[in-house]
Amino acid sequence: MNIFRQGHKTLTSDLEVWSVRWNQRYGEFSTDIKEIAQFFTNKEEAEEFADSLRRANKLLGHTASHLTWVSCKKVKKQGL
Repeated sequence: MNIFRQGHKTLTSDLEVWSVRWNQRYGEFSTDIKEIAQFFTNKEEAEEFADSLRRANKLLGHTASHLTWVSCKKVKKQGL
């Protein structure tokens, strides 16, 4: 793969990749959030990680939906 070539490259491997996404606060204000992602090649590990994030939110008592959402999805060949 030539990583310095202009344009997009479609990877042809048959490896399944799962993404777990959530919002993270980084500033002083409640609107200072950014989306974070962690990628896994094992569905069970991805789901376990997503569940651990959900349990942590519940333990901390967060109630704001923009802070407590967690998404676990399979990455498609064309992207997320």
